[in-house]
Amino acid sequence: MTRVAFMSDLHIDSNDFGKDEVKTLLTLMEQKKIQHLHIAGDIANGYEKRSQEFLAQLQCQLPVTFSLGNHDMLNLSEEAIKPFEFQKISFSKHTLLAFSGWYDYSFVPTISPQKHLQTKNLFWFDRRLKRIGSDPEITKKLLQELEQELQKIKQPLVIAMHFVPHSQFLLRHPYFERFNAFLGSQDFHELFRQFPVREVIFGHSHHRITAITIDTITYHARPLGYIREWELCKQFFDVFPEFDFPKRYDPYKRYRKIKNLPEFQAYKKKQLAHEFSQAMTILEL
Repeated sequence: MTRVAFMSDLHIDSNDFGKDEVKTLLTLMEQKKIQHLHIAGDIANGYEKRSQEFLAQLQCQLPVTFSLGNHDMLNLSEEAIKPFEFQKISFSKHTLLAFSGWYDYSFVPTISPQKHLQTKNLFWFDRRLKRIGSDPEITKKLLQELEQELQKIKQPLVIAMHFVPHSQFLLRHPYFERFNAFLGSQDFHELFRQFPVREVIFGHSHHRITAITIDTITYHARPLGYIREWELCKQFFDVFPEFDFPKRYDPYKRYRKIKNLPEFQAYKKKQLAHEFSQAMTILEL
């Protein structure tokens, strides 16, 4: 058996990963006896020098595989994206199938595709990508290819994907509901049900969940997300109530208020390993 850790949404550029973050992550891998790490998308904006150097640092200590998220796809053509889809990694009793996923707007059926596209082009990061075809077309093609890949694998399956595969995991706040259209598609789950899929790890929504089993498939999502969303940023105010303020519920304002405080920098350093640990799913494969 191999002890495999899964992470996603590290956003090392936005989160300003440096030597301390890399050292903390590698030390944590050693302490938890991790033998293989898979990152399920969104290492950084664009799969370029910074991402490649980061992966090389990790790979000096242990095997690391990764699949693309939407942020990694920045400046990548469809031809450049293709080799990262449907990677198969064999372990003693399981096969890990890793791919990105995509979305087809079906999580918000009450709004027209035209309106979804308008919202995407105004607000969503993916307006910057060079994908070919509409979002529903990309998802349909990906699902067809996924079914073909699933038919080839006889071992019990673990899936690592970036996008959200089930409506159970949608955003519930009224302001964010329209953005559920860009999270994923229920059709991924409906396809998984037809094959020996045991575990699914995903990210993208920056919302950590307790593992839950649906139709015999156990779902895991423990994305790291942006530093302003980290638990340590929320908990800082409980430890240092003198810095509390009325709008701490707003992650942007919360982080702007504390990011340069010496007290926060020290607290972050102390709590970083725990934050990374909470953003990790570990399976024996």
